[in-house]
Amino acid sequence: MIDQEPSLPPSPWSWTTPDLKILLIFGVLAVVARSVIMGPMLDHPDDHDGYLAIARSLAGGDGFAVHGRLTAYRPPLYPILLAPLARVLDPTLLPWGIAGFHLVLGALTVVLAADTGRRWGYPRRSVWVAAMVAAFDPVLVVQSRFIMTETLAAFLVAATLWSAGAFSRWRSAVACGFALGLASLCRPSLLPASVLAGLAGGIVAPGRRADRIARLILIPATTLLVLAPWAIRNARVVGEPVFTTTHGGYTLALANNEVYYAEVVEGPSGAVWSGPRQADWFVAVDQATKTMTEPEADRWLRDLAIGTAKAHPSTFLRATLDRLGRFWGAAPSAAVYPGRLRAATAAWTLPLWAGLIVGLTHRAAWRWPSIVAPVFLVTLSAIHAVYWTDLRMRAPLVPAIALIAARSAHSKSGSGPQKPGP
Repeated sequence: MIDQEPSLPPSPWSWTTPDLKILLIFGVLAVVARSVIMGPMLDHPDDHDGYLAIARSLAGGDGFAVHGRLTAYRPPLYPILLAPLARVLDPTLLPWGIAGFHLVLGALTVVLAADTGRRWGYPRRSVWVAAMVAAFDPVLVVQSRFIMTETLAAFLVAATLWSAGAFSRWRSAVACGFALGLASLCRPSLLPASVLAGLAGGIVAPGRRADRIARLILIPATTLLVLAPWAIRNARVVGEPVFTTTHGGYTLALANNEVYYAEVVEGPSGAVWSGPRQADWFVAVDQATKTMTEPEADRWLRDLAIGTAKAHPSTFLRATLDRLGRFWGAAPSAAVYPGRLRAATAAWTLPLWAGLIVGLTHRAAWRWPSIVAPVFLVTLSAIHAVYWTDLRMRAPLVPAIALIAARSAHSKSGSGPQKPGP
């Protein structure tokens, strides 16, 4: 039997055979929903971010490289996990292998979200709400058809939430930090959540003072240990111990430059940055950084973005609010997606946001370990308020959103576990 925290109520119910059948149905439906939209990945796989190219380089024994050049520009975990598929599968079958990998991750995300709700004391109906959101959220489902990190990141967020309350005392802190380390190697924007989760574990978590101090230290320390091998590798390869990527400065500058401000922030409502002026900006950046090392280019772009923000403080503030609006938008951009798709997405998202708001009003949402879910919301919202942002950036948050919103299905607003259902 799992030895839980002394002050953490035990799960009020255990999985029964009927429960497991329902959970299996949700997992299967998650796979079906994702399979329906997998066509683009299977027919015309788009490696826009170069993850598959890096995976093929790893599979061929050439290291974490793009076009033969060793790099730290992309986070390592996703291409590392794709590398075995790239090694054993024929190129024509590789997209099918990646699709299968994404389908498995989607199903496991549903399972982890459901079991996390059970461990947090949710009644059955709330557990099934969390499973349903994780299975069918349109942003997460759509992202599963791309060779990008969102599907893996959502799974790792779910694993972090599960691990935060799954073990006793320091073991749970280590497991949580380990999962956060992997999540950060998948999506560097998740790294600050490690510090906030450690603070939450040290301040609001139950147990003795020594236990709280252990969480405060062990969560970020374990995350750092997970990142350390990548940083050591980068010190040898790119000349500096980069713990995440050398892509951050570019992403910051992409959302904070004169052209973006003019065309998007001061442009028509709902504008999407594209076209010749964006292409010219890409060329200018490439020319300016071509003689720099990756860390040097990263810092130069970061400083360029900060300089632009300082030079236009009111525009930067408007850009920040605009980015938050895009990140938490009920529907994708009208400039890119058809009206019917936008309406369907809004029909799903608006009730979900209502549940999310109600869930955040529950006191239990701000106690350990369930406080880790709001920690993820705060972290990614803060990051994408200043970095490049669109709707897909919130896909990794879906397990956290699901678990918070599922609290609104409780019949009572109390903080303790509910009476188990039949």
